Amino acid sequence: MSRYYETEGDDLGDDSPSIVAPETPSPVVTPNRPQPKKSSNFATINTLTTSSDEEEGQAYYAGGSEHSGQQVLGPPKKKDIVADMFKSVQEHGVEVLEPGAASSSGGQAFKGTGYKLGQDNTSSEVVPGFQEPPRPQEVTLRLWQNGFSIDDGALREYGDPSNKDFLDSIRRGEIPQELRQGNTEIHLAMEDHRMEQYQKPKTKVKPFQGQGYTLGSPAPAVVGACTNEDKSANEARAKEILKMDATRPTTSLQIRLADGSRLVGQFNQDHTIAQIRQYITAARPQYEMQTFNLLSTYPSKILDDSQTLKEAGLLNAAIMQKLT
Repeated sequence: MSRYYETEGDDLGDDSPSIVAPETPSPVVTPNRPQPKKSSNFATINTLTTSSDEEEGQAYYAGGSEHSGQQVLGPPKKKDIVADMFKSVQEHGVEVLEPGAASSSGGQAFKGTGYKLGQDNTSSEVVPGFQEPPRPQEVTLRLWQNGFSIDDGALREYGDPSNKDFLDSIRRGEIPQELRQGNTEIHLAMEDHRMEQYQKPKTKVKPFQGQGYTLGSPAPAVVGACTNEDKSANEARAKEILKMDATRPTTSLQIRLADGSRLVGQFNQDHTIAQIRQYITAARPQYEMQTFNLLSTYPSKILDDSQTLKEAGLLNAAIMQKLT
């Protein structure tokens, strides 16, 4: 559409109407959205201050003239519970450490017991060392996209009512009640895994603690893991089988077993080597299916099962066990 303008005076020299070109509407401008960056596993000051801005909707410019326009706010993004928790922690004054800030590469000072050397007329003086306070317990809270976990524990959902008190304590910057153990100091480290699904930790390999078999013999010997309680019970049973008579002459005998351990017992002087063998298998059942010899220490010779301790010259002596 053309527009007409009236002018005062004849300076223009032409009474023909002026035609003004129609205004071209400004194009709709959509801001370039930056590419998302990979999330860090540690919360920094920058990530804490910007995470709340990411929750708001994207703003758009909806055209108009050169001097006017309209801003339209897009739909809000899905609420990020992980970002909300980090923000709440910061608002309650909890210190946020940069990655590696807690580690120290410096040497440690000597903290042991010292001695103040004396002079000719004074004795040395012991200077007690510094009593180092107990080390705090380290606990790691990992915040995943679909829940959270404590150390290497199982996944716990954000929406589970049983986890509400725990999460509320974290938001207030407090150590949750379930982590408190008496007067032990707790250091809680929070890790940001909001872009990852929960990953079950790898199972740690434990050393074998069962029973094994010694190969190379017609009847493999069972080698069991024997506790101190088992040893005491077995030795008590061996004494019952031996039936030592305290009214007759007694002697002490030390037996060096094939596994390097020692077995000490009280016997009558007329007990035979065969009865000593029976005592060993009762006190250490792992040798029940194993053939072995009993030897004197010096000079080393195989002992005769039919001899008594007195006849073999083994009063208050030591003998050795040798597997065959």
